[in-house]
Amino acid sequence: MDKIKEFLLDVRKEMRKVSWPSQQELIDYTLVVVVFTIILSAFIFGIDQVYSTILEAVYSI
Repeated sequence: MDKIKEFLLDVRKEMRKVSWPSQQELIDYTLVVVVFTIILSAFIFGIDQVYSTILEAVYSI
């Protein structure tokens, strides 16, 4: 039980050292991630559509 208590105290001590982002930074970073995810998804969707069209043309011969 002492090891668990020591571990939790160490975790608490280390968490105090963490540099947490401000609320505005968190919002900004979240928006960047969401926008990048949408852009990447659209790109992958576009590539998939191109490949699908090419494969349909090849297999329809």
